[in-house]
Amino acid sequence: MKTLSFALLLVGISVNAQSQDSLEFKNYYEQNAILWTGWTKYYKNNQAYPLKDLRKEIVFSTEAQNELALYRRNRTFLDISMIAAAGLLVSSLIVEKQELRIGLATASIVTATISLPFSFSTSRHLSKAIWFHNRDVLLKVNQ
Repeated sequence: MKTLSFALLLVGISVNAQSQDSLEFKNYYEQNAILWTGWTKYYKNNQAYPLKDLRKEIVFSTEAQNELALYRRNRTFLDISMIAAAGLLVSSLIVEKQELRIGLATASIVTATISLPFSFSTSRHLSKAIWFHNRDVLLKVNQ
């Protein structure tokens, strides 16, 4: 009977220690993991931050930094190409010559179409940067 009581006590202590570790792990992850909702903000520890501050968060993850750099490069090209497409479209509305109007509108459509892969790429690189950061948060907890 003493052996059974001692075994139950050890199991109870083990389960309690394991649940305490799980709770600490959960709290650490919730405080340090990043959630991006697809807009210009990300969330960490239930607080919203502007996306421009993300560089400060991922300093300990080189893979996340690399993906963020690719995101920024593609985002710059995307912004420039979309501004150019909008400028060409507005120009096509202002110009009086029909041939020039059609040419500017066509150039606007082509420019916007060329920028589509960069739009998908920016989103993918930002998602990967956040994924790498969250993965490294998990790895840091397990060390």
